Amino acid sequence: MSIEICIINPYPSAISNEKIKNCALKVSCKDSSLFINKKNSQEDYFDLHSESINISKLVKVVEINNSSDAFIIVSFEDIGVDTIRKITSKPIIGLGEASFYTANMIANKFSIITNLSHSHEALKNNLIKYDMDHKCVSIKSIEVPVLDMETMSKSNLIKLDSEIQRTITEDNPEAIIITSPCIYNLSKNLSKKFNIQIIEGITAATSLMENFAKLDLQIKKIAPKPSRNFGIPI
Repeated sequence: MSIEICIINPYPSAISNEKIKNCALKVSCKDSSLFINKKNSQEDYFDLHSESINISKLVKVVEINNSSDAFIIVSFEDIGVDTIRKITSKPIIGLGEASFYTANMIANKFSIITNLSHSHEALKNNLIKYDMDHKCVSIKSIEVPVLDMETMSKSNLIKLDSEIQRTITEDNPEAIIITSPCIYNLSKNLSKKFNIQIIEGITAATSLMENFAKLDLQIKKIAPKPSRNFGIPI
């Protein structure tokens, strides 16, 4: 069964797109095809602080590629996912939701290490929305911009190593989600080095969307999500 997955990168560049595709190919089936949006020279990178602009551009990409079997938004804040689910019945997921669900399946408690601390509030809100806040024991940052992680400099790797060790010592998680995309090979090495499961969003999302598409499952979210009164605040 041939499956086409459209990967939407809010910050498309030749380097990041190549890394994203190579990372997704690590886990995708041979008969699956992956498409990644290219940067339009007439547009600037999406501004994470201007959510309405982000969503309108993301929606446009989905509408243009509506023949795809599933969609992945390369955003750990899952920007635009809820809006896009209202205009398509195709499976769609962001890196945050994919990583949270993956962590939930293999660990009773997990931690998150982000690039920058300004994303913490959005991640906390999403954890509550996905009923995962009681599973997340900490959110920490290495304070390195996402685009700076593309080069994987020695200093950035040292910061990441240090934060992983601090997280293990202070919070004792059973798995760690790292929000820097495209670190599949690095995550495997880090898992062995620190003897803990490291989850990377691109591969988690690709695996989930590929299987959802194979099962021919469509989005059915008509009733409002019920509220709940449990969970540990983070």
